Amino acid sequence: MPLAAKHFRIAAACLCLFVAVQIFQALCFIFWFPESQAAAGDFAVRAGWLDRTRALAVLFGIAGLAVTYAVFALDRFSKAPLASLLAFTFCMFFVVFEFLHRGLDFVMVSQQWANAYAAEPALRGVLAERHEFWGAFTSAIYFPLMLSGLIAWTCFAIATWKAGPGWMRLASIAFTLNALRTLGRLLGNYTGVDWFDFLDSFALYLVLVFLINGLLVAWLFKRAAAVHEAPALAVS
Repeated sequence: MPLAAKHFRIAAACLCLFVAVQIFQALCFIFWFPESQAAAGDFAVRAGWLDRTRALAVLFGIAGLAVTYAVFALDRFSKAPLASLLAFTFCMFFVVFEFLHRGLDFVMVSQQWANAYAAEPALRGVLAERHEFWGAFTSAIYFPLMLSGLIAWTCFAIATWKAGPGWMRLASIAFTLNALRTLGRLLGNYTGVDWFDFLDSFALYLVLVFLINGLLVAWLFKRAAAVHEAPALAVS
């Protein structure tokens, strides 16, 4: 499907929104939220307006990813149909898993449980147990989420590899980095391979998020410029 320059710019804007949300979330965790993972401290943070604003921003950022990856898939479908279709399919699994998890976390944990913990002292023991269960559930749901992401990023790397020379390689490089990062996190978190534990570092996570998405944003804006300058440009 031929795409106009505006489609690539919209996709880039959605990705910039996602990165901005990640910056906001990082600032929240670094400067304003306590490090305690105990139920009392976590519920106290979740009951505040700042954490609820953060949670809603993350939901909007995740929804925007669907637009970005749809543009990538549509742009490459004519040249790499199978890889593009698989990439978009598994990317949607990734987005849906992430959106449902974050949505439940916002509505059920941050609102219902946090409010009940503050208002009903008699329920705090039960809610503390639920809080512990939610942490275990989050770890479990991240396995299919990251596995979907691994397949999606790998297929996108294949689909964009022959997009062209020079800057056209940026997308494939970014998707390859994301696939390797996700594979390392899967191995480190679910197979007991200690070598990859460093990938769970919050600082490294931020660096890789900025690097990977920065490369993708650059690709999208360059692609938009190329389409604008030569609407009939054929990308090999």
